[in-house]
Amino acid sequence: MLAAINKYWDLRKLVFVGLAATAFAVCDAESTVVQKEQSQTAIDYSQRKALVIGVDGMQYEKLQEAIAAGRAPNLAQFTIAKSYIGGVVGTVTQQSTYSGPGWSTILTGAWSNRHRVTGNDSRQRNQTKSIFRLIKEATPSRRTASIISWNTINDNFARDIELAYIDRVEKCSDIDQCVAEKASSALRFEVFSFVFAHFDEPDLTGHAQGFGDAYQAAIQGVDTQVGQLLAALRQRQVAYPDEDWLIIVTPDHGRAAADGHSHGNQTLSEKTTFIAINKPANAQLSAPISDPDNMNFGGLYGNATQADIVPTVLAHLGVKPNLLDYPIDGVSLIGELGVRLLAVQINNTARSATLKWRNTSAQGKPLTIYRDGKLLATLTDQVSEYVDNDLKNVQDGVVDLNYTVVVNDVPQSYLARANFSAAISSNPSLLMR
Repeated sequence: MLAAINKYWDLRKLVFVGLAATAFAVCDAESTVVQKEQSQTAIDYSQRKALVIGVDGMQYEKLQEAIAAGRAPNLAQFTIAKSYIGGVVGTVTQQSTYSGPGWSTILTGAWSNRHRVTGNDSRQRNQTKSIFRLIKEATPSRRTASIISWNTINDNFARDIELAYIDRVEKCSDIDQCVAEKASSALRFEVFSFVFAHFDEPDLTGHAQGFGDAYQAAIQGVDTQVGQLLAALRQRQVAYPDEDWLIIVTPDHGRAAADGHSHGNQTLSEKTTFIAINKPANAQLSAPISDPDNMNFGGLYGNATQADIVPTVLAHLGVKPNLLDYPIDGVSLIGELGVRLLAVQINNTARSATLKWRNTSAQGKPLTIYRDGKLLATLTDQVSEYVDNDLKNVQDGVVDLNYTVVVNDVPQSYLARANFSAAISSNPSLLMR
């Protein structure tokens, strides 16, 4: 079914490339330029759509077992790669591996030091720009939907609902078939640019019974419901053959070894997640960095993160948030790749910040660095470290500094936290004032 959804779009691309190659074969150099310009202008982003399917508490390794046993044929159609949740332990990005912070990261592209959802509390409210808001701010006419089984997710995004960033809001109160039916109907018969559909049964079963036959049955059940959504999109393609749908399936956390009953802590099995995608992925998903600076958890930090989902959706939809106020910690999993593994270390005593990152290439491409919207430096992608010494005039006390590094027109941000103390003068006359 997944192949059928993309079949028409793929055929159109093949025909276009073939015609372009024939028409401009006289001059290879000139045809390359013309084809590039045509491919850029040919994208009609109004036809780009995205569906993110949440599968709460579905363990990466247990999904692999289900696929091997033939119990998840729909999910098996996707490209599936390991990822992680919970931020980097010991840094400002660290967050618990509970559902509240996890889904907030998936729907904002930010860690909890930005979104401020720290637990499974329906009273907490997301404090940063969500995927719903970013889409609406770019194109107000685009419609979004959040159809969820665990009601707390929509509670955490209540402000987005109040401000009409989410057009269709559904709470299904832990009844996954309700999600399957409402989301399938929305996909087939309504017009949305972005739909988030959330299923909860793997997490409910995991808490109640842990890993085992019941948990595998829960995976199989959700796979069937994912199949319903794919069938709805396949039927939609008949009426709207020009639409190009990005589909991502992902959980919010792993589960504790070895029984799978719980989660919330910073262990390898609880931090390990996955991202399943129906489009060709770039190196951020397909080629994990084997030697990240932080090799804890067996090098898990070299993989993609759940924060990468929002920028992936935005890239597909052609949405480019303002670089002067860029609130996203992840990087896109499709298209051009910017820097990877961006991290910032604050030296409170020296009032400086050291930025480090990994480059995809070293071709001398322009690389720019911003702090809170201020351009700090213009470098090249042959540089992978920068020290910001221009913090003397930053206010004393605890302050958040948003750093953004851009290469290939692809940004990534990191919200660092400083705690600067006022300098103490050694002049006795000043101390007595």
